Amino acid sequence: MVAPIYIIAISLGIAFLIGIFRKSNKNVSGMLMLLALACMSFISAQWFISFMTSTQSPEYIYTAGFKPPFSINLLMGLNESFFTLIINLAAFLGAIYLYNDLKKQGTNAMSVFLGFAMALNVMVMTRDIFNLYVFLEIVSVATAGLIILDKGLKSTSAGFKYMIATGIISSLLLIGIVFAYNYSGTLNIDGLINANIGVLKGGAIAIFLILIAIVLELKPFPANGWALDVYQAANPGITALISAASASASFYVLYKLLPIAGEAWYPVIAVLGIITFFSSNLLGIKQTNSKRLLGYSSIGQIGLLLTVLGLSPHLGNNFKFIIFGLLISHYFAKAGLFWLSGIIKTENIRDWAAIRKKPFLLFFMGTFIFALVGFPPFPSFFAKWQLIMSLSNVGMYGWVVAILLGSLFEGVYLFRWFGYAMKLDNEKLPSFKVPANKIIPVALFALSIYVVGYFSSSMIEGGSTINYIPLFFVAFLFLIDFLPVIIKNSIAIAGVAYYAYNLLPSLYDDKLRFIFGVIFLIGGIILLIPGYSQKGKRKGFYPFVILMYAGLIGLIEASNILQFFFAWELMTMGSYILIIRGKKSMPHGYSYMLFSIGGAYAILAGLGIAHAGQALLSLNILSTVTMYAPWVYVLLAIGFMTKTAAVGFHIWLPGAHAEAESDVSPMVSAILLKAGVFGFVVLMLAMRTQSNIYPIAYALGWLGAITALVGNLKASFQEDAKRLLAWSSIGQLGYILFALAFMTNLGWLTAMTYSINHFLYKSLLFLAIGGVVLRVRTHNMYEMGGLIKRMPFSFVAVLIGIIALAGIPPLSGFAGKWLFYNAIVLKGWYLQGVIMFFSGIIAFLYCFQLINSVFLGQLKDKHRHVKEASIWFLIPEYILIAGIMFFSVKPGVILKPIGDYLAQYFPNNVLHWVGNTAYSPLGYWNATAIIQVVGVMFVVLILWLLLVNRRNTKIKQFNMVYAGERPFRPELTHNAYNLYSGYYKGVWFFVIPWVTYCWDSIADFTKASSDFLRRIYNGNGQSYAMHIILFVATVYFLLF
Repeated sequence: MVAPIYIIAISLGIAFLIGIFRKSNKNVSGMLMLLALACMSFISAQWFISFMTSTQSPEYIYTAGFKPPFSINLLMGLNESFFTLIINLAAFLGAIYLYNDLKKQGTNAMSVFLGFAMALNVMVMTRDIFNLYVFLEIVSVATAGLIILDKGLKSTSAGFKYMIATGIISSLLLIGIVFAYNYSGTLNIDGLINANIGVLKGGAIAIFLILIAIVLELKPFPANGWALDVYQAANPGITALISAASASASFYVLYKLLPIAGEAWYPVIAVLGIITFFSSNLLGIKQTNSKRLLGYSSIGQIGLLLTVLGLSPHLGNNFKFIIFGLLISHYFAKAGLFWLSGIIKTENIRDWAAIRKKPFLLFFMGTFIFALVGFPPFPSFFAKWQLIMSLSNVGMYGWVVAILLGSLFEGVYLFRWFGYAMKLDNEKLPSFKVPANKIIPVALFALSIYVVGYFSSSMIEGGSTINYIPLFFVAFLFLIDFLPVIIKNSIAIAGVAYYAYNLLPSLYDDKLRFIFGVIFLIGGIILLIPGYSQKGKRKGFYPFVILMYAGLIGLIEASNILQFFFAWELMTMGSYILIIRGKKSMPHGYSYMLFSIGGAYAILAGLGIAHAGQALLSLNILSTVTMYAPWVYVLLAIGFMTKTAAVGFHIWLPGAHAEAESDVSPMVSAILLKAGVFGFVVLMLAMRTQSNIYPIAYALGWLGAITALVGNLKASFQEDAKRLLAWSSIGQLGYILFALAFMTNLGWLTAMTYSINHFLYKSLLFLAIGGVVLRVRTHNMYEMGGLIKRMPFSFVAVLIGIIALAGIPPLSGFAGKWLFYNAIVLKGWYLQGVIMFFSGIIAFLYCFQLINSVFLGQLKDKHRHVKEASIWFLIPEYILIAGIMFFSVKPGVILKPIGDYLAQYFPNNVLHWVGNTAYSPLGYWNATAIIQVVGVMFVVLILWLLLVNRRNTKIKQFNMVYAGERPFRPELTHNAYNLYSGYYKGVWFFVIPWVTYCWDSIADFTKASSDFLRRIYNGNGQSYAMHIILFVATVYFLLF
């Protein structure tokens, strides 16, 4: 293998050689520079591969043929090979990205660039602390030169502030080295570790000066204003290297110097790290400059790495993997985003909407943002999972809360930025070119983060159990995204059908998983059918709809907590993109994502506590929680309620459902919300074995009842048809939560009945109303009316849907209501039961409003020639109607096996079936007999009406003789507008959006805090120097 010393030799040699060629062709110099960086990368790569694939031993390299202290020794071990590899790769790709800029500035800039890369390598490999100081100074000088690569006042000012800051830092380091040498007699890092100079007062101060200098290089809060100005002002190609390469090198320097100080410094580093991580992400919330925003994120990510380093004594063997996953994700994502900012050439985050003019760049941006926040399948997901599990296992829950809250803040500003890029208007924004030399590094880093994420999963416990087949199918859909809708829709349906064919038979014995499997898979197939009504290519839709279904399927298949959380996050990713695709859904998609991230972190914290002290990852550990069981269940319940939209966590849902595309709304309402229900099923089956869970179940019961009441009341006052159905979904999910909280056989059978019914009738109603909306081009019911004759098939679908939803005999909705009556009486929750029954009456009111406002009344002139909904909407509607009819006629076919299965968990008050008749302790119910009686009554009444009215004259809409006066135009009146305004005075307290006001207040306070704290960064170099000095003094006085 090529000796590591050649990394230095090649870079120095080529740098001097380029200087000689100053007046020759700059392309020759540029090619030499790239060749040198490629060779440096190759040398690091061969050492890294050797360490990973064989028993290669670390190798020391001595300069001048002597051993220390008469020479400088370098070390090439596994750690050094990894860090030099990522430094050299970043430098190589960064040079490609900056090729034209460097060539424009001349050979001097190329030489400085090579010197920068070479110095970072030596910083990593050297075992001599004075040598470290020298090359740290070279990095500082080279960085300052590269900062002013773009001529301008901002970059020059930033470079000057950088020199002031690094001058102070290097002075502290040099003084520390002098004192350390005085007390130890050696400059060798290994010798300093063995000298144990920390036991001496002067030695402790020397260590303090050395370590605080390196910490300052990592830009801790609040001594980092100078760094933020650099990130904002410098060329994006340079800031990418500062964030990815220079920060990585400095972090490794701290890692190898920390043993000099001993264990006492680890808590100090952890505290400084978490303060930096939390504060930087908090301050980033108000940032609107994309490059400065990335600066906050970069500093925050390094702060998280410092936290992990400081907590390493508590992380055991997992420490290195956690560092690897977090560092490599930051490395790829941050470099990629900085490079993208140089391509887009705009600083305001709102102007990033221009990126949609090149959709593949939007894909790269999304990849990097999801990786930074810690979504699967990226390395950061597995690293953060392992970090939370490890900290929870040793009871460090305060650190868990701080890390997850800081991560939530990062998600706040990153997804706001991403939402702007996806949804804001870009017609007036300038176009831009994508040079090949700039896009190659971005594409390679984006691809690499997927590959590294895939292999990272095998490095942790349980990672090998993750099923990647659905994700490979998603990748395939991305590759064929250029094809027409009809082909992609067919492939998507075929893929889901194939998976259902293979999976569902294996789930049949587990009736609960089987029911949800049918809803997710068979329901998914049915709700993909309307996709055939779309024209063109519908780019970006199918990969994400399948990603959502992949997550839902993963929940069903999960046998351990890692699989479950992995699937939960996949589902969130896919559903977020589907929701935000709607024309006006940017704020609602953003709200959904923030609640989803918060809920996911609550689930992660709960799983961490549940796993503490247990050897396995199996989902069964939830039933054997040994510590803080109530906290586990509360945290998991909060996480699941963000998907079921219980009151307090529901504010994202109305807008998300209403503004989503017409075929997405039923997916989100009828299928996605069941993920939260399934989560509660898993949770409550585990809870039932605990002795102290009644208060939690009781509280959930009240929350479910209040959710049902508020959801139904709000639905009754809506004028937007899709918002009405959205609020209705909130109410219906309240019924399900209330029923699950009973923890009885009848209660759970009721919950399953409502889950099945909600899927059937809410899919049907959203499809039918979605089809109407596509034809009449409005959501507002007062702009509709009289559509019964123009859209009769849609009318029938809505009629059947509202009958089932309202719980009116003979359809399947009555089954749920009858079961509810029995379950409530047997449980004895009478007050909550009164609320639920009142909510059911309200449901009838909004169901009437829906069909009356849309299909009855006066037909608008502009709708006189409107067509029936697309056949591709009607087909799934009538499939769902068939399902409702079957469930209405033969409910025992479905409910009896479920009840029998539940008997193993809840053996009391099991529903007894004799034929089609169900018997409870309070009475009996025969659905077949009911539908026969109602059917006969309906036919008799219809025949009687036809007979009595056989000679009536058909009156047209504007028959003036019949009306006795000239009627108003239908556009000027609508008898159903604000239909229930008279009831508002009696229920206003429940209708006012108190929860929204509460969350808005929290958001305003957070943004105000962020804005207030940002004032310390005033752009003044003297102030930044003072921040550094005060930071050093504060840490010193806290330690000594």
